[in-house]
Amino acid sequence: MDLSLRTVREVMGVAPDVRLGLVLERAARRDQRLTGAVCSLAAAEGRRLGRLGDVLLDVERARRDEHDRIIALVRGVGRAEVLKGAALQRYYPPGVLRTSRDVDLLMPDEAELWAAVAAVSRDRPVDEARVSMIVSGGRRHWAVALNWPSPESDLDYVYAAEFLTAPFVGNSTTVPLRAELPADETVAHLLLIAEELFQQPLRGRDVVDVAVLVDALTEQDVTELRDAAERWLLAPEAHEAVQRVNAVPGLATGTSRRLAQELSGSAERERARRTAAGSADGATTVTHYGFPLGPALGAPGVVVEQDADMTVVRCPVGGFLMVDTLSVPLELAHAALERYPEAVLPV
Repeated sequence: MDLSLRTVREVMGVAPDVRLGLVLERAARRDQRLTGAVCSLAAAEGRRLGRLGDVLLDVERARRDEHDRIIALVRGVGRAEVLKGAALQRYYPPGVLRTSRDVDLLMPDEAELWAAVAAVSRDRPVDEARVSMIVSGGRRHWAVALNWPSPESDLDYVYAAEFLTAPFVGNSTTVPLRAELPADETVAHLLLIAEELFQQPLRGRDVVDVAVLVDALTEQDVTELRDAAERWLLAPEAHEAVQRVNAVPGLATGTSRRLAQELSGSAERERARRTAAGSADGATTVTHYGFPLGPALGAPGVVVEQDADMTVVRCPVGGFLMVDTLSVPLELAHAALERYPEAVLPV
Protein backbone atom coordinates (compact mmCIF):
# COMPACT_ATOMS: atom_id res chain seq x y z
CA MET A 1 0.00 0.00 0.00
CA ASP A 2 1.25 3.44 -0.96
CA LEU A 3 -0.27 6.17 1.19
CA SER A 4 0.89 9.38 -0.46
CA LEU A 5 -0.49 12.65 -1.78
CA ARG A 6 -1.02 10.89 -5.07
CA THR A 7 -3.19 8.18 -3.57
CA VAL A 8 -5.11 10.65 -1.42
CA ARG A 9 -5.88 12.56 -4.63
CA GLU A 10 -7.14 9.29 -6.12
CA VAL A 11 -9.36 8.65 -3.10
CA MET A 12 -10.98 12.07 -3.51
CA GLY A 13 -11.14 11.95 -7.31
CA VAL A 14 -8.83 14.95 -7.72
CA ALA A 15 -6.72 15.11 -10.88
CA PRO A 16 -2.90 15.08 -10.54
CA ASP A 17 -2.55 18.59 -11.97
CA VAL A 18 -4.87 20.28 -9.46
CA ARG A 19 -2.81 22.54 -7.22
CA LEU A 20 -2.31 21.53 -3.61
CA GLY A 21 -4.39 24.36 -2.15
CA LEU A 22 -7.48 23.04 -3.95
CA VAL A 23 -6.66 19.50 -2.82
CA LEU A 24 -6.67 20.76 0.77
CA GLU A 25 -9.98 22.53 0.17
CA ARG A 26 -11.52 19.25 -1.00
CA ALA A 27 -9.91 17.34 1.87
CA ALA A 28 -11.59 19.60 4.43
CA ARG A 29 -15.09 18.78 3.19
CA ARG A 30 -17.45 16.74 5.31
CA ASP A 31 -17.45 13.89 2.80
CA GLN A 32 -13.64 13.62 2.93
CA ARG A 33 -12.19 14.58 6.36
CA LEU A 34 -8.63 14.24 5.11
CA THR A 35 -7.08 17.55 6.16
CA GLY A 36 -4.59 15.96 8.55
CA ALA A 37 -3.47 13.39 5.98
CA VAL A 38 -3.00 15.98 3.23
CA CYS A 39 -1.03 18.39 5.42
CA SER A 40 1.20 15.76 7.00
CA LEU A 41 1.85 13.99 3.68
CA ALA A 42 2.68 17.34 2.08
CA ALA A 43 5.22 17.97 4.86
CA ALA A 44 6.70 14.49 4.44
CA GLU A 45 7.03 15.03 0.68
CA GLY A 46 8.82 18.37 1.12
CA ARG A 47 6.04 20.65 -0.09
CA ARG A 48 5.93 24.28 1.09
CA LEU A 49 3.58 24.42 4.10
CA GLY A 50 4.16 27.98 5.25
CA ARG A 51 2.38 29.37 8.28
CA LEU A 52 -0.99 27.99 7.18
CA GLY A 53 0.29 24.42 6.98
CA ASP A 54 2.06 24.69 10.33
CA VAL A 55 -1.09 26.00 12.01
CA LEU A 56 -3.30 23.31 10.48
CA LEU A 57 -0.93 20.59 11.69
CA ASP A 58 -0.82 22.17 15.16
CA VAL A 59 -4.64 22.16 15.27
CA GLU A 60 -4.75 18.49 14.28
CA ARG A 61 -2.15 17.57 16.92
CA ALA A 62 -3.94 19.60 19.61
CA ARG A 63 -7.19 17.76 18.90
CA ARG A 64 -5.42 14.41 19.01
CA ASP A 65 -3.84 15.30 22.36
CA GLU A 66 -7.22 16.38 23.76
CA HIS A 67 -8.75 13.09 22.69
CA ASP A 68 -5.98 11.24 24.50
CA ARG A 69 -6.72 13.26 27.66
CA ILE A 70 -10.44 12.48 27.39
CA ILE A 71 -9.72 8.78 27.00
CA ALA A 72 -7.51 8.83 30.10
CA LEU A 73 -10.15 10.74 32.06
CA VAL A 74 -12.89 8.28 31.12
CA ARG A 75 -10.75 5.25 31.89
CA GLY A 76 -10.25 6.70 35.34
CA VAL A 77 -13.93 6.04 36.14
CA GLY A 78 -14.78 2.97 34.06
CA ARG A 79 -13.88 0.48 31.37
CA ALA A 80 -13.77 2.04 27.92
CA GLU A 81 -12.90 0.80 24.45
CA VAL A 82 -12.03 3.43 21.85
CA LEU A 83 -14.07 2.90 18.70
CA LYS A 84 -12.16 3.89 15.57
CA GLY A 85 -11.06 7.54 15.85
CA ALA A 86 -8.01 7.91 18.06
CA ALA A 87 -7.43 4.14 18.03
CA LEU A 88 -6.81 4.15 14.27
CA GLN A 89 -3.89 6.59 14.37
CA ARG A 90 -1.46 3.79 15.23
CA TYR A 91 -2.26 2.01 11.95
CA TYR A 92 -1.19 5.02 9.89
CA PRO A 93 2.40 5.36 8.66
CA PRO A 94 4.65 7.33 11.04
CA GLY A 95 4.11 11.05 10.71
CA VAL A 96 0.81 10.82 8.82
CA LEU A 97 -2.04 12.38 10.80
CA ARG A 98 -5.61 11.14 10.78
CA THR A 99 -8.23 13.85 11.14
CA SER A 100 -10.69 13.03 13.93
CA ARG A 101 -13.38 15.41 15.09
CA ASP A 102 -14.54 13.44 18.13
CA VAL A 103 -13.79 10.42 20.28
CA ASP A 104 -16.21 7.48 20.51
CA LEU A 105 -16.07 5.29 23.59
CA LEU A 106 -17.77 1.97 24.26
CA MET A 107 -18.82 1.64 27.89
CA PRO A 108 -20.45 -1.80 28.26
CA ASP A 109 -21.70 -1.04 31.79
CA GLU A 110 -24.51 1.51 32.07
CA ALA A 111 -23.39 2.83 35.44
CA GLU A 112 -19.84 3.33 34.18
CA LEU A 113 -21.15 5.16 31.11
CA TRP A 114 -23.01 7.70 33.25
CA ALA A 115 -20.02 8.06 35.56
CA ALA A 116 -17.90 8.87 32.50
CA VAL A 117 -20.48 11.36 31.21
CA ALA A 118 -20.50 13.07 34.62
CA ALA A 119 -16.69 13.17 34.76
CA VAL A 120 -16.31 14.77 31.32
CA SER A 121 -19.13 17.26 31.92
CA ARG A 122 -17.43 18.35 35.15
CA ASP A 123 -14.00 18.61 33.57
CA ARG A 124 -14.89 20.27 30.26
CA PRO A 125 -17.17 23.27 29.49
CA VAL A 126 -19.87 21.11 27.90
CA ASP A 127 -22.48 23.32 26.26
CA GLU A 128 -24.49 20.72 24.34
CA ALA A 129 -25.55 17.18 25.20
CA ARG A 130 -27.54 14.66 23.18
CA VAL A 131 -29.05 11.57 24.80
CA SER A 132 -30.62 8.63 22.97
CA MET A 133 -32.14 5.52 24.53
CA ILE A 134 -32.04 2.49 22.26
CA VAL A 135 -34.29 -0.48 23.01
CA SER A 136 -33.62 -3.84 21.41
CA GLY A 137 -34.51 -7.35 22.50
CA GLY A 138 -36.07 -6.07 25.72
CA ARG A 139 -32.85 -4.37 26.81
CA ARG A 140 -32.03 -0.67 26.79
CA HIS A 141 -28.81 0.88 25.58
CA TRP A 142 -27.52 4.43 25.55
CA ALA A 143 -25.82 6.81 23.17
CA VAL A 144 -24.70 10.08 24.79
CA ALA A 145 -22.82 12.83 22.94
CA LEU A 146 -21.17 15.82 24.61
CA ASN A 147 -19.87 18.91 22.80
CA TRP A 148 -17.70 21.75 24.06
CA PRO A 149 -15.91 24.67 22.38
CA SER A 150 -12.27 24.63 21.40
CA PRO A 151 -10.15 25.92 24.30
CA GLU A 152 -8.15 28.25 22.06
CA SER A 153 -10.23 29.40 19.08
CA ASP A 154 -13.86 30.25 18.41
CA LEU A 155 -13.16 29.43 14.75
CA ASP A 156 -12.30 25.80 15.48
CA TYR A 157 -14.77 22.94 15.28
CA VAL A 158 -16.33 21.85 18.55
CA TYR A 159 -14.71 19.08 20.54
CA ALA A 160 -16.91 16.08 21.17
CA ALA A 161 -17.12 12.74 22.92
CA GLU A 162 -19.73 10.05 22.39
CA PHE A 163 -20.45 7.28 24.88
CA LEU A 164 -22.14 4.04 23.81
CA THR A 165 -23.22 0.84 25.50
CA ALA A 166 -23.50 -1.01 22.17
CA PRO A 167 -21.06 -0.65 19.26
CA PHE A 168 -23.35 -1.96 16.49
CA VAL A 169 -26.90 -0.60 16.39
CA GLY A 170 -27.93 -2.16 13.07
CA ASN A 171 -30.46 -0.87 10.57
CA SER A 172 -33.56 -1.00 12.84
CA THR A 173 -35.18 -3.76 10.79
CA THR A 174 -33.30 -6.73 9.34
CA VAL A 175 -29.98 -6.21 11.14
CA PRO A 176 -30.36 -6.15 14.93
CA LEU A 177 -28.37 -4.36 17.58
CA ARG A 178 -25.22 -6.30 18.50
CA ALA A 179 -23.71 -5.39 21.85
CA GLU A 180 -20.36 -7.19 21.54
CA LEU A 181 -17.15 -6.29 19.74
CA PRO A 182 -15.09 -8.87 17.82
CA ALA A 183 -12.12 -9.97 19.92
CA ASP A 184 -9.59 -8.92 17.27
CA GLU A 185 -9.11 -5.15 17.41
CA THR A 186 -8.32 -4.69 13.72
CA VAL A 187 -11.35 -6.75 12.68
CA ALA A 188 -13.51 -4.79 15.10
CA HIS A 189 -12.45 -1.44 13.62
CA LEU A 190 -13.08 -2.64 10.08
CA LEU A 191 -16.59 -3.79 10.97
CA LEU A 192 -17.32 -0.53 12.79
CA ILE A 193 -16.52 1.34 9.58
CA ALA A 194 -18.75 -1.08 7.66
CA GLU A 195 -21.58 -0.51 10.16
CA GLU A 196 -21.52 3.23 9.42
CA LEU A 197 -22.78 2.49 5.91
CA PHE A 198 -26.23 2.09 7.50
CA GLN A 199 -26.11 5.83 8.29
CA GLN A 200 -24.00 7.45 5.55
CA PRO A 201 -21.79 6.74 2.53
CA LEU A 202 -18.11 6.11 3.05
CA ARG A 203 -16.06 9.29 3.32
CA GLY A 204 -12.57 9.67 1.91
CA ARG A 205 -11.09 9.21 5.37
CA ASP A 206 -13.04 5.96 5.78
CA VAL A 207 -11.50 4.57 2.60
CA VAL A 208 -8.01 5.39 3.87
CA ASP A 209 -8.90 3.89 7.27
CA VAL A 210 -9.98 0.64 5.63
CA ALA A 211 -6.81 0.59 3.54
CA VAL A 212 -4.44 0.94 6.50
CA LEU A 213 -6.42 -1.61 8.52
CA VAL A 214 -6.43 -4.16 5.70
CA ASP A 215 -2.71 -3.56 5.28
CA ALA A 216 -2.27 -4.73 8.89
CA LEU A 217 -4.09 -8.05 8.31
CA THR A 218 -2.32 -11.39 8.11
CA GLU A 219 -3.62 -14.22 5.91
CA GLN A 220 -5.29 -15.75 8.95
CA ASP A 221 -6.86 -12.39 9.76
CA VAL A 222 -8.52 -12.33 6.33
CA THR A 223 -10.39 -15.51 7.16
CA GLU A 224 -11.26 -14.21 10.62
CA LEU A 225 -12.61 -10.99 9.14
CA ARG A 226 -14.79 -12.86 6.67
CA ASP A 227 -16.17 -15.05 9.46
CA ALA A 228 -16.74 -12.04 11.73
CA ALA A 229 -18.49 -10.11 8.93
CA GLU A 230 -20.87 -13.06 8.57
CA ARG A 231 -21.48 -13.35 12.31
CA TRP A 232 -22.04 -9.60 12.76
CA LEU A 233 -24.25 -9.54 9.61
CA LEU A 234 -22.05 -6.95 7.90
CA ALA A 235 -20.63 -8.82 4.90
CA PRO A 236 -22.28 -6.54 2.26
CA GLU A 237 -21.01 -3.40 3.94
CA ALA A 238 -17.52 -4.82 4.57
CA HIS A 239 -17.34 -5.95 0.93
CA GLU A 240 -18.35 -2.48 -0.29
CA ALA A 241 -15.70 -0.84 1.89
CA VAL A 242 -12.93 -3.13 0.61
CA GLN A 243 -14.07 -2.64 -2.97
CA ARG A 244 -13.70 1.11 -2.50
CA VAL A 245 -10.09 0.51 -1.46
CA ASN A 246 -9.50 -1.70 -4.48
CA ALA A 247 -10.76 1.07 -6.76
CA VAL A 248 -7.76 3.21 -5.73
CA PRO A 249 -4.63 1.88 -7.49
CA GLY A 250 -2.24 3.15 -4.83
CA LEU A 251 -4.18 1.53 -1.97
CA ALA A 252 -5.13 -1.83 -3.47
CA THR A 253 -2.96 -4.78 -2.41
CA GLY A 254 -2.99 -8.52 -2.77
CA THR A 255 -4.56 -8.74 0.68
CA SER A 256 -7.36 -6.31 -0.17
CA ARG A 257 -8.15 -8.14 -3.41
CA ARG A 258 -8.22 -11.50 -1.66
CA LEU A 259 -10.43 -10.07 1.07
CA ALA A 260 -12.90 -8.78 -1.53
CA GLN A 261 -13.08 -12.27 -3.02
CA GLU A 262 -13.55 -13.84 0.41
CA LEU A 263 -16.37 -11.44 1.25
CA SER A 264 -18.19 -11.63 -2.08
CA GLY A 265 -20.13 -14.84 -1.40
CA SER A 266 -20.85 -13.86 2.19
CA ALA A 267 -22.23 -10.52 1.02
CA GLU A 268 -24.62 -12.19 -1.42
CA ARG A 269 -25.88 -14.59 1.23
CA GLU A 270 -26.45 -11.76 3.74
CA ARG A 271 -28.35 -9.68 1.20
CA ALA A 272 -30.55 -12.70 0.46
CA ARG A 273 -31.16 -13.23 4.17
CA ARG A 274 -32.25 -9.61 4.62
CA THR A 275 -34.59 -9.80 1.64
CA ALA A 276 -36.19 -13.00 2.94
CA ALA A 277 -36.46 -11.65 6.48
CA GLY A 278 -38.14 -8.39 5.49
CA SER A 279 -38.84 -6.11 8.42
CA ALA A 280 -40.66 -8.58 10.66
CA ASP A 281 -37.96 -10.97 11.84
CA GLY A 282 -37.73 -9.62 15.38
CA ALA A 283 -34.65 -7.49 14.71
CA THR A 284 -36.46 -4.21 15.28
CA THR A 285 -34.51 -1.64 17.25
CA VAL A 286 -36.29 1.48 18.49
CA THR A 287 -34.36 4.66 19.17
CA HIS A 288 -35.83 7.26 21.55
CA TYR A 289 -34.29 10.71 21.05
CA GLY A 290 -33.84 13.09 23.96
CA PHE A 291 -35.40 16.57 23.80
CA PRO A 292 -33.56 18.69 26.41
CA LEU A 293 -35.56 19.96 29.38
CA GLY A 294 -32.70 21.78 31.07
CA PRO A 295 -30.09 21.16 33.78
CA ALA A 296 -32.53 21.53 36.69
CA LEU A 297 -33.85 18.03 35.95
CA GLY A 298 -30.41 16.44 36.19
CA ALA A 299 -29.52 13.48 38.40
CA PRO A 300 -26.20 12.01 39.61
CA GLY A 301 -26.77 8.75 37.76
CA VAL A 302 -29.66 7.97 35.45
CA VAL A 303 -33.37 7.87 36.31
CA VAL A 304 -35.97 6.86 33.73
CA GLU A 305 -39.44 8.17 34.60
CA GLN A 306 -41.91 6.48 32.32
CA ASP A 307 -45.68 6.13 32.12
CA ALA A 308 -48.30 5.88 29.41
CA ASP A 309 -48.04 9.59 28.57
CA MET A 310 -44.31 10.30 28.42
CA THR A 311 -40.78 9.14 29.18
CA VAL A 312 -38.31 11.49 30.83
CA VAL A 313 -34.65 10.64 31.41
CA ARG A 314 -32.82 12.46 34.21
CA CYS A 315 -29.05 12.14 34.10
CA PRO A 316 -25.81 14.03 34.88
CA VAL A 317 -26.28 16.39 31.91
CA GLY A 318 -29.89 17.35 32.62
CA GLY A 319 -33.37 16.11 31.86
CA PHE A 320 -34.58 14.85 28.48
CA LEU A 321 -38.05 14.19 27.12
CA MET A 322 -37.76 11.04 25.02
CA VAL A 323 -39.50 10.95 21.65
CA ASP A 324 -39.46 8.47 18.77
CA THR A 325 -39.09 11.08 16.03
CA LEU A 326 -36.66 13.92 15.39
CA SER A 327 -39.46 16.45 15.98
CA VAL A 328 -41.36 16.87 19.25
CA PRO A 329 -45.18 17.06 19.25
CA LEU A 330 -46.16 20.45 20.67
CA GLU A 331 -48.76 18.98 23.01
CA LEU A 332 -46.16 16.58 24.47
CA ALA A 333 -43.73 19.44 25.11
CA HIS A 334 -46.48 21.40 26.89
CA ALA A 335 -47.40 18.34 28.95
CA ALA A 336 -43.76 17.98 30.02
CA LEU A 337 -43.66 21.63 31.12
CA GLU A 338 -46.80 21.13 33.19
CA ARG A 339 -45.40 18.03 34.86
CA TYR A 340 -41.93 19.51 35.43
CA PRO A 341 -42.28 23.24 36.21
CA GLU A 342 -38.48 23.55 36.56
CA ALA A 343 -37.99 22.42 32.96
CA VAL A 344 -36.62 24.94 30.45
CA LEU A 345 -37.18 24.30 26.77
CA PRO A 346 -34.36 25.23 24.36
CA VAL A 347 -34.79 28.51 22.51
